Amino acid sequence: MATVNRAFFSWSGPGDLPPGGSHGWWMTGFKYGDALSVTAHPVVGNPNALHRVLAVENVRVDGTPSGLTFRFTVRNVGGFSIPGYGVGISYISA
Repeated sequence: MATVNRAFFSWSGPGDLPPGGSHGWWMTGFKYGDALSVTAHPVVGNPNALHRVLAVENVRVDGTPSGLTFRFTVRNVGGFSIPGYGVGISYISA
């Protein structure tokens, strides 16, 4: 039977993530054949920055003799700086 797993991480800087800025992320602890997904959620609420937009790019799995690493980039693709965001990862194991 399959098992659904979830992880959530967050970032808040000493400064904001500017438009066009990006951060690289990685995660281990999953197995060969697991199905993975990732989303990024910007902090909202500033009435002067109505549309904070994040994209997850360059999603890949790096395989080495010591194991697998899930790697991806979170990029600010909007027009406003972002003071913080969360990253949700889910993976299904057989």
